[in-house]
Amino acid sequence: MAYKCPRCGGDVQRGYSSTSQMVGGLVGALLVSAFKGFECPKCGPIPSNEFSSADRQSMMLGSVGFIVGAIAVFVGVIALLAWLNS
Repeated sequence: MAYKCPRCGGDVQRGYSSTSQMVGGLVGALLVSAFKGFECPKCGPIPSNEFSSADRQSMMLGSVGFIVGAIAVFVGVIALLAWLNS
């Protein structure tokens, strides 16, 4: 879901870190996406309190989804490695 910048009306995106993606792989990328804020290409970082309460709630649910996804990937890899070693 694309959120609109409360300042200029353009689309915002979740922040990212290429370093954490290289070091942590998919799990690192998901965790950074869950905890980093939103950025507008024109306005820069946007604090969450500038968004509407409905948008903030949707953003929180998306962050929880990223965290659950990261845990699922991590557990899946551990289970796969345990299965391969047995």
